[in-house]
Amino acid sequence: MFSGLAGWVLLPWAALSRAEDAAPPRALACLSRWYAVEPVREGDAWRVRVGGVLHPWDDGRAKSFEQKLAAPDLEDTFSQPYTPGPIAPVTRENEDPGRIRFDPLFRATYGDSPERVDLVDLDILGQRLRVHRRVAPAFQRVAARLERLVAETPALRAFLTPLGGTFVWRNIARTQRLSAHAYGVSLDVNVERSDYWAWAPAGAPVRWKNRIPPAIVEAFEAEGFIWGGRWYHFDTMHFEYRPELLDAACREGAQGV
Repeated sequence: MFSGLAGWVLLPWAALSRAEDAAPPRALACLSRWYAVEPVREGDAWRVRVGGVLHPWDDGRAKSFEQKLAAPDLEDTFSQPYTPGPIAPVTRENEDPGRIRFDPLFRATYGDSPERVDLVDLDILGQRLRVHRRVAPAFQRVAARLERLVAETPALRAFLTPLGGTFVWRNIARTQRLSAHAYGVSLDVNVERSDYWAWAPAGAPVRWKNRIPPAIVEAFEAEGFIWGGRWYHFDTMHFEYRPELLDAACREGAQGV
């Protein structure tokens, strides 16, 4: 009777273990909420079908932060959890959650050339901008939040007028990597009221600074946009649509560095 009971108890656990082994990592599974990706199991490894091409979820390489920026796998994009909430100085070197982007994912989702980026016009605080059609609803929700904020606190308008812009097909400054602006999924607020780490004199240490009010940051983050002010290499004018980094289901599967 004991051995029979033991067998009855073990079978559900064995089945559960097999189910867990068959399930993709939580962050990988979560990506399909926001992007056209398909997890694919190959032996003991997971791959990701993006735009008809299979890519490794984890390429198995130990990388420095700079190597992750230059040649990440998809797992690397979750290696630094993005944490919204109160604004605090970022002092940990290379703590830049969201700066690591897997370019094939963006190209497959938003377009791999200027002509293939599907843009629509959008009004934000009376300013006409072009954004990707897929992300336009999120931009519209942010615009509504900003309108309410400015109505309640008129002084905030100075940080939002003029806006620095949305779509422009270009590389990130000083790199060969495409900017999120190239896909029409990011927006810069008033450049004159912002701070950027690379504006410091050559050779100067990185010292975080910010002038963007928390209410503006909260408005964007509430709709799936991350903020460059949460980076050690700060870019406080910059917001980009990265809902997977703000989705709790995705974050639970992330591994910190």
